Amino acid sequence: MNRILLVTAVSPEADAVCAGMMGMWQPRATVAGAASSRGGSVPSWDRQLLTAVRLGPYLGRRSGSVTVLAAGVAGPAAAAGTATALAIARASGDPFGLVISLGIAGGFADRADIGDLVVADALVAADLGAEAGADGPLDKPASELPPAGSASSANSGADGFLSLDQLGLGPSTLIPRESVVERLVTLLAVTGRTIRTGPVLSVSTVTGTERRAAALALRFGPAAEAMEGYAVGVAAAAFDTPFAEVRAVSNAVGCRDRSSWDVPEALAGLSAVAASLAAGIDTLASVLPAAEGSACGAGPAKPAPGAGTR
Repeated sequence: MNRILLVTAVSPEADAVCAGMMGMWQPRATVAGAASSRGGSVPSWDRQLLTAVRLGPYLGRRSGSVTVLAAGVAGPAAAAGTATALAIARASGDPFGLVISLGIAGGFADRADIGDLVVADALVAADLGAEAGADGPLDKPASELPPAGSASSANSGADGFLSLDQLGLGPSTLIPRESVVERLVTLLAVTGRTIRTGPVLSVSTVTGTERRAAALALRFGPAAEAMEGYAVGVAAAAFDTPFAEVRAVSNAVGCRDRSSWDVPEALAGLSAVAASLAAGIDTLASVLPAAEGSACGAGPAKPAPGAGTR
């Protein structure tokens, strides 16, 4: 059976995933002040039903063929944790067959609402690139920005941004295998939640204004925004391992109004995702052997040495 690595950013996300993997059983309160995956202690209820596993400096939790790892927030931490787990598993002769970036996220207006689940059909490095163009007035409406891929955007960065692709530094978008995306959508349908598919943006700075949300929506047509998916995909692609990203929406992308967020609802969504994955692990694993080879449809996840200019 193919093993699956679920990579979250923080311990509350990993805890929600683990709770879902344990089904209807209700865990006791975790140890007060339990530390994060990196060197921390394991809650008592985890020790009863899940196995703690060391992945180098990281502490993961395993149930059967599924391992959960809270690797840290944002791209660098996510890539480091994912690559470490993949390397250790491969060296032990028990490699992972699929990596899923799993966590909460913001949803874009008219694309994903609070409580929805988003299965990414593209993992996009939305703010890796270079600023372009001359300085000028800051009041240009987002509606006047050219969409990504348009002639003006590709040739001159007229929207003030040049992507990795435009710089010749490699793909800024990674495409999961279609069979994996389709199977995930099917499995998650049993949660009873609304399932969306679309690009999920990975950003280094979370969007906090309506202006930036509108610009990103116009440029990429995304369903959700998070911080780790693209980095997890890069690490997986380096090991020729299929990858995916699933997000539970906790808030709308735009003005940063924490009072409107529903993090508990999103964490409950992660538990539902994990329960569905645990129940359908065999059917998900069945689509992996048929797609041996390149792990991403967008080509190599890292540029050739010396490629591009900055």
